[in-house]
Amino acid sequence: MKYLYLFAIIILSSCSSQKISKTMSTDDFNTAEQPYFEEWSGGAPGSGNGATLYFPLSILEGHTLAAVYFRGMENNVARFISNDKKMLISRFMYPSVAYNMSADPKEEYGNTVPNYEEIPFELKNDQAVIAFEANGKMKYVKLENLTQKETVAYPSAPPQGQ
Repeated sequence: MKYLYLFAIIILSSCSSQKISKTMSTDDFNTAEQPYFEEWSGGAPGSGNGATLYFPLSILEGHTLAAVYFRGMENNVARFISNDKKMLISRFMYPSVAYNMSADPKEEYGNTVPNYEEIPFELKNDQAVIAFEANGKMKYVKLENLTQKETVAYPSAPPQGQ
């Protein structure tokens, strides 16, 4: 019985969930490679709004990106922002749902509940997690104290035919 108990503890302790492999802050990078984010807002109706996360390629340690987690969202795409290929960006679009808001609850009938997918991490608004696979195992690097740059307001498109 003692061996069965010991075996069960070993098996349960070897089961791994998403564990942060490394935690980094903006202070851990030189000035040119400090991670940051900026929110953006589209000027045209229906264009939405969101955030763009900038982070250095060096975080991936030469491996391929699996996912980026930021503000309750997940993105599997990151692109280079310049030819020097030192910084990557990942864009996140905030969910946009039109709600009928009223003092009369009957008028709000039919509003849908926002559908937020669960991500495997609890993150503050100034934190992100970069996931990549290395040697057959998933690695997770947590970025803390991300700097928020000024919001980018994209202008609306000019009227057609003018």
